Amino acid sequence: MNTPLPLSGPTSLHIITGLWRHTGGPAETVPALCRGLVNAGSRTSIAVLTGDMADAVHEAKRAGVSVRTFPATIRHTVWYSRSLQQSLPALVASHDIIHAHAMWQAPGWMACEEALRQGRPFVLSPRGSLLPQRLAKSRLKKRFASLFFDGRNVRRCALMHATSAEEAESIRMYGYRGPIAVIPNGIDVPEDSTLLHWRTHADAFRKRFPETAGKRLLLFLSRIEPIKGVTSLASAWGELAHRHPDWHLVIAGPVERNHVQEVTSILASRGVASRTTLAGALYGEDRERAFASCEAFVLPTKSENFGMVIGESLARSVPVITTVGAPWPGLVDHACGWWIPHGEHALTACLDEALTTPTSALQEMGARGRRWMQQDFAWPAACARMQDVYNWIMGCRSQSPADSVLFD
Repeated sequence: MNTPLPLSGPTSLHIITGLWRHTGGPAETVPALCRGLVNAGSRTSIAVLTGDMADAVHEAKRAGVSVRTFPATIRHTVWYSRSLQQSLPALVASHDIIHAHAMWQAPGWMACEEALRQGRPFVLSPRGSLLPQRLAKSRLKKRFASLFFDGRNVRRCALMHATSAEEAESIRMYGYRGPIAVIPNGIDVPEDSTLLHWRTHADAFRKRFPETAGKRLLLFLSRIEPIKGVTSLASAWGELAHRHPDWHLVIAGPVERNHVQEVTSILASRGVASRTTLAGALYGEDRERAFASCEAFVLPTKSENFGMVIGESLARSVPVITTVGAPWPGLVDHACGWWIPHGEHALTACLDEALTTPTSALQEMGARGRRWMQQDFAWPAACARMQDVYNWIMGCRSQSPADSVLFD
């Protein structure tokens, strides 16, 4: 006989090291997931280390998500917090399910260990941590963590969550043989009136960066680090810029210092530094104005477990150019962008085609992308699927959510 399910569903505690502005994807998606669970009637909490929180965290708090912050005792590498460790017994005891996001750091290790001690089921969302390109970075640290912490947690978790089929495959390659819930992130799609507002005020972006005046803009907006393919973009732009004098490249995002120097060196050596704006990290209104100002978005990434910014671009009616390193083949199926092989040659050819495309055709592609996001990527549907998974783990439903859970 199944356990009766409270009207609100299982309560969940979400653990993650950081939800800071500069950390990108999870800083948006984890609070949005929790906000959706609360909106569906489930008590939901976040435990996270103190820092400059992303706007999505504040939105989640306003929606009723309990957000507890803890100072880091040891910063960087493992991000250990003594106060979090001391608080975890009470936090875990007051929730039905523990959901740890990302890997290789102490907050997740401690939460899973405490969940095991108390007999609470826990879910792991790697958030890209197990993709081959990510595993290759800081390899010795991750081998150690896998041996003593993460590998053990993977073997003992109730379920793992992947945001794409590609990420699910990387989880299997790591050796996990239990159930995997494949639930893509949702996308917040702005209202038509909101998009119109940002387009009306897009001139503020061009005033801030006057070199963009009168130009059609190609936007890169992500972390400026090797895995995002920014050097390939800089090289391709160096080949193409002279053929497209009406276009200007904007590279925006938090920087990895050594890597941004490499990017600027390539731009200078190719003679296109004056045709490129390095805008730095953009948040809030500045970010929206950048989207509203551009005609196309490019992310020549080597690897993404989801690629949140791709969906955000489409939701704002901006067509996308990305690689097979991002799980977005639907760009081709829905005729709203380009999904290309890795490599500078393929990127150069694709950019040449995109930059030759008339504004009206790019707008039509963007409109198709926006409709796709509205139809298939609404947050309420993603949160409902996660709630179904929680119910199944707690024994509140006899069958697994067949459309979400994979078995080996």
